[in-house]
Amino acid sequence: MANLPPPPSAFDLASASSRSLDAEVVVEDQHAAKGAIKTGAVLPYDVNRQDQLDHYQAAGTPVKKIGRVPWYQRVLWEGGRPIDAFLTIVSAQVGQVILNLPNSMAKAGLPLGTFFQLWAAVVSMYTLWLLQLLYQEFKRSAIKGGSWFNDAAGERRTKVTQYHDIIGGVTGRRWLGEFARVVSITELVGLCVAQIIAGSSNLYSLHSGLPKRSWAFFMGSITMLMVLVPSMRNMRLFSLFTLFTTTFTAMFMVGVSLKTGLSLEAAQQPPRSTADVFSALANTFEVLDSQWAPSKFSKAFAWSQVYVTGLLTWPNAAFTFMAFPALSYKFGNAFAVYPAGTLKSVAIVTMVVDQLTAFGLFVHPLCILWEKLLRVHYKPNWIKLPSRIPVALFVWFIALAIPFFGVVNDLLGAFCVTFETFILPPLAFNLYYQGRPDRQAAAFIKPRRFSWMAYFAVNWFIIVVTLVTGLGFGGYASVNGFINSLNKFGFFAKCYNC
Repeated sequence: MANLPPPPSAFDLASASSRSLDAEVVVEDQHAAKGAIKTGAVLPYDVNRQDQLDHYQAAGTPVKKIGRVPWYQRVLWEGGRPIDAFLTIVSAQVGQVILNLPNSMAKAGLPLGTFFQLWAAVVSMYTLWLLQLLYQEFKRSAIKGGSWFNDAAGERRTKVTQYHDIIGGVTGRRWLGEFARVVSITELVGLCVAQIIAGSSNLYSLHSGLPKRSWAFFMGSITMLMVLVPSMRNMRLFSLFTLFTTTFTAMFMVGVSLKTGLSLEAAQQPPRSTADVFSALANTFEVLDSQWAPSKFSKAFAWSQVYVTGLLTWPNAAFTFMAFPALSYKFGNAFAVYPAGTLKSVAIVTMVVDQLTAFGLFVHPLCILWEKLLRVHYKPNWIKLPSRIPVALFVWFIALAIPFFGVVNDLLGAFCVTFETFILPPLAFNLYYQGRPDRQAAAFIKPRRFSWMAYFAVNWFIIVVTLVTGLGFGGYASVNGFINSLNKFGFFAKCYNC
């Protein structure tokens, strides 16, 4: 593969044979990089199938060592299975979005808003599949090149593979990888900020005696503790609890809406403006890289999209809008729409817990980037975990400065999610497989029903449509909304939209 770091001369990726799991592959490269597998080392498994790649673990506790830890630690702490991927993705993708989508639906109208949600879910599943293919090609080349394990003797990899590593690595274009890094950092900071803003807004709905800024101080101090969770694998208990809390909140929103009554006139209302309903892949690579069987990740992601869109986001967005059309358009936080009551209070508390978990999921990739910058990424936890605290403090400061609930989501959707989810993955795929040798050497995709040109055409279609609708129309609407909020409330607003 010309675009990836060159593999050892002993391997011809274009003609590499698929061997059994018991096959032995010998690395004979005399110029292996420092820290790579030693010359002449034996790879116990070939790497021409997805399941074979799974035997070469990524960062974290190797699966073969998990059986040695106490059962309660395996159940509550060590999570690297497909169910953990499902829980993590659901937790990360609902958060503040479930409360903001009724407002987006009111702006777009029910038909267009529904189409946008389905489009986002389907296309994000497709682009995630593209990303997984590129991740596997990247990992395959690194293993054959002897650079996957930086602790060859212990067969350990302590470096976490991130989104920009793949985009830059497979395309061979460093500038594109750096651009992906900037987009990722911006989006992750924004998503962390959104969790603090959403949490403070929710707590204000529960107790309006304190302004939202005071609640933001409280929320920021609590979320800061999440940077002390070592890795994505250790989020199992948080994610499991969050699955129940978000489902409860969605059912509460649907139940109150049905009890109030749905307006057919609202369902026929034309669009007022563009909607922000995109599905983010902001922390997906860190979740993928933490799996013991990354080959099964795309299925877990697909099921998470079905669950999130079909059972959580669309029903609550559509029914809330049809029950409270005027209020849904006015307020970015759906809790402002519903009448006070015990169930509403419980839903608010559960959503705050969800936002705490979501903050941990989104801040983790930022912390990894920060660790690499400080060169403590390979250090023990007692060194690198405290080093993450400045990241949480920075996010907390931004949340206090621009506490614009809903507006932040719109900006992220237009300028970050458009690139990270809908533009960069298909672009990287097209660039990587554009050469005939790379297509012939492809180990994990062998087009039968569709030609390579069909994949390329679909990818370019997604890129162009996203540039026009998401970045163009969505960007214009979100910037206008941000400027209007800034002119009306200013920085460090004491109580935004109170």
